[in-house]
Amino acid sequence: MTPDFVRRSFVAAALVAAAAPAAYAQIPSASLDQLAAQARTKGPVIWYESSPTDQADKIAAAFAKRFPGVQLQHTRDAGGAGIGARVIQEVQGNARTADLLTGSASVIWQLVNRDMVVKQDWKEMGVPASVSTSPFTIASTTAVYVLLSNKQQVSDAEAPKNWDDLLNPKWSGKIGLWIRAEPQLSLAAVWGEQKTATFIESVNRQKPFVFKSTFPLAQQVGAGEVPVGLGLYHAAMVPIAKGAPIRFHFPDPVPTTTLHSAVIAAGKNREGGLLLALWLATPEGAKVYEAATGRGHAGVEGTEVQKLLAGRTLAEFSPDKVPANLEMFERFNKSIAAGGQAVK
Repeated sequence: MTPDFVRRSFVAAALVAAAAPAAYAQIPSASLDQLAAQARTKGPVIWYESSPTDQADKIAAAFAKRFPGVQLQHTRDAGGAGIGARVIQEVQGNARTADLLTGSASVIWQLVNRDMVVKQDWKEMGVPASVSTSPFTIASTTAVYVLLSNKQQVSDAEAPKNWDDLLNPKWSGKIGLWIRAEPQLSLAAVWGEQKTATFIESVNRQKPFVFKSTFPLAQQVGAGEVPVGLGLYHAAMVPIAKGAPIRFHFPDPVPTTTLHSAVIAAGKNREGGLLLALWLATPEGAKVYEAATGRGHAGVEGTEVQKLLAGRTLAEFSPDKVPANLEMFERFNKSIAAGGQAVK
């Protein structure tokens, strides 16, 4: 249930905002400012999220400028799965934990199933319908998966452009994958479990290298150590910006993973966590996040990711479908781990 003081603030601000229609419905600024006033008295806002520190620092600086006196402290977990496990351990040990966790729904639902996440009424807070929500989560950004190849080692003609291209015997022992089956899980939303599982087994026969994070995966594609990979667009943009010879193609369908934010019930500054989650769903916050990380919000008007994905077929389960698919996700994870060559 949403705390009463938050509900009163948002209802009052929403009544004011309703009198001024806009092209893009936004969370009322007045309500964010009221929430910030409460967050200032609760200490720093602890945020668990996967972006590199230099990127997170840019987000924290913009957040501090928008909400003076509200300090944001970012803790990074690059692998994805470890964030949820860390929160569980901290809560069970009565240690200081996150106020807000931003990650995939498959990670967050581990916490939801343990009653560790605060339930919210996002509509009452003014969150527009274009922003995906569940009773426990709000969409914060969209991770987009692409096929990567090294320009110096792979010709334009040979570069994998769609899923079956990864099965070319030419790429045996030359493919990089993320050890987490996030893109494969999203593919199953379109393909179904059986077709996706068969595809994973087919890729396994190519003896792929599996990486704990998509950032070193992209770096190794750029270095030519792994000429071809299935990676994340925003992770590849980091070495590309530094001159790495990496090209990318959007397969059909394009798997996406919406990264959601959830306010942790055991957090010391839940008001600050909620403030950050809501701000990331505004045009201002979404553009700050995208500029810092290269990862944009598909549900917020004006982001670059909207342009990238326009007209493409996307594959992803809605957050409410995640609980029913967690076992499938774990089966995919085990299959990838068993079939790939681990990269330390």
